[in-house]
Amino acid sequence: MRRSIEGLGLVPPGIVVEHQNVGTDRIVVSGRLASVEAGCPDCGTLSRSCHSRYVRTLADLPVGGRTMAILLTVRRFRCTTPGCRRTTFSEDVGGQIGRRHGRRSARCDQVVHAVGIALGGRPGSRMMARLATPCSRDTLLRSIRRTAGRLSANTGDAPRVIGIDDFAWRRGHRYGSIVVDLERRAVIDILPDRERETVATWFRANRQVEVI
Repeated sequence: MRRSIEGLGLVPPGIVVEHQNVGTDRIVVSGRLASVEAGCPDCGTLSRSCHSRYVRTLADLPVGGRTMAILLTVRRFRCTTPGCRRTTFSEDVGGQIGRRHGRRSARCDQVVHAVGIALGGRPGSRMMARLATPCSRDTLLRSIRRTAGRLSANTGDAPRVIGIDDFAWRRGHRYGSIVVDLERRAVIDILPDRERETVATWFRANRQVEVI
């Protein structure tokens, strides 16, 4: 079973599976990163001197209708460069596995974001439950805002043709506005409400927009 999980790509690349527990409704995989060394984020020196280990739990895509979790053992290395201010550092899990401090694998994050964009909070949460990847409506909305924040902070991706519409933070109670770059088909900002002045302020800060 271990060979089949790794061989069929049922865990993100770069993870060595050490143990697995396959239940009737849940699969738990324990593993570690395949790399034997890591670079200090400050000075870049590669180190193999392991200081300690800790376990991160990542929700992953379901397998055969079962929810799946990865218990990933992450090593903490010593920086061997004299004078470097960072004495220890954690190895980077890498973009293909997951984001820093994230609770889901990168590919699971992609599904969460896509469902959030397509369905929004509450309907998206119901869909994720049916997909055996339970997640709250707040998690879906945070995923949209996080991606929008990264895009809007990148001045090289200044939007030129946009679409704007309102959406429900909580249907019937609170609404916001979503701004989409129609050329790149990506959400670029989430506004806290749908008031005219809030939208006008956004346009004053984004004068490069040509078509709405």
